[in-house]
Amino acid sequence: MTRICLFMIVLLAATPALGFDPNKLGQGGSLLLSDIDPLIGQSAQLKQEIGAALAAIKKTADDVNCVGNRFPREWVHLGGMRAAPYTCDFSGKWLVIDATVRVTDRAGKAYDTITKAAMQNVVKVTETSPTWKWTTEDPFKDEK
Repeated sequence: MTRICLFMIVLLAATPALGFDPNKLGQGGSLLLSDIDPLIGQSAQLKQEIGAALAAIKKTADDVNCVGNRFPREWVHLGGMRAAPYTCDFSGKWLVIDATVRVTDRAGKAYDTITKAAMQNVVKVTETSPTWKWTTEDPFKDEK
């Protein structure tokens, strides 16, 4: 019984943070679809769907505006940076792209909550495992 408990403690301690929730940043910020190419490029299907949607509206990724969660200036090294989820306007059709977000300091330590230490030490945001959905319902209609 003691070995099992010790094993579980070691396993839990070695498990990386499940992810940082950028929705708790409390700020949005605009960016272009082309700014999130690294995330889009992680999924051939997403890239293909976006290519077809861009062709349908005769625009490029530099013509499509998106909104993401913005790190406020209190984040010493990330102030102004955006993170998923992103909502992009394809002329009356919207794409919402979410991802697993991980924030780390120079030593690679991951932070999963907003703390003073995270705001002072985090230098890198990594976005992986994109998921997405298309909608024709304006996600910003209540803000207008």
